[in-house]
Amino acid sequence: MLSTADINALSKKRMWILIPAATVGVVVMLAYFAVVAAWRDSVVASARQNFGESTADALPIVLILPSIGFFLTALIWGEHKSQRYALICPNCNADLSRSTKRVATTRCCNSCGKQIVEGPRTHGPEAFERRSRIEQRKFLIYWFWAWPILGSLMIGYHWLSPTGFEDCPHMLFMPGLIGTTASGWAFARTLDKRYLPQLAGSAMVLCIGFSVFW
Repeated sequence: MLSTADINALSKKRMWILIPAATVGVVVMLAYFAVVAAWRDSVVASARQNFGESTADALPIVLILPSIGFFLTALIWGEHKSQRYALICPNCNADLSRSTKRVATTRCCNSCGKQIVEGPRTHGPEAFERRSRIEQRKFLIYWFWAWPILGSLMIGYHWLSPTGFEDCPHMLFMPGLIGTTASGWAFARTLDKRYLPQLAGSAMVLCIGFSVFW
């Protein structure tokens, strides 16, 4: 029989491997993009001269594809290394590493349904779903602030450099539009007043962005 402390410890150890692996994958991918950006024009020009126009047009897309491989390689490596800290059901030997929160909440294995976590009683899947909805709401309350903040930064940058968004002027109001739509939809579905400040902030940024755009 496992304990909640055992599950949390295994989950933390896995994260200490997976998060650095994902970070390395992102860094390598960005570094590759920087190299491609520095050499792209000369490589495309050489391909156009030696292989023709069609090859030169397809080359930028081909150059991007290896970046996906770099990122996936880091993730696969991290997943392989983290298997030593996998959460295994003591009854059916199922790998429950991707559902540790569900196991900790229900105290049961997702595969065989047996109780595997210490506790006075088990909980049904609906208990986990309720807890997940509560956690999602808490996350969204903070996440919805990203859109008015991002929109404010873009508008501020436009005031400092009026030609900065000359090629994509719609970016002046897009963050406000996304934030207003997302937070407004969340409030309409839940009637949770904690979404109202984010909705007001996004709407204000949207109005300012539209006025600057037009």
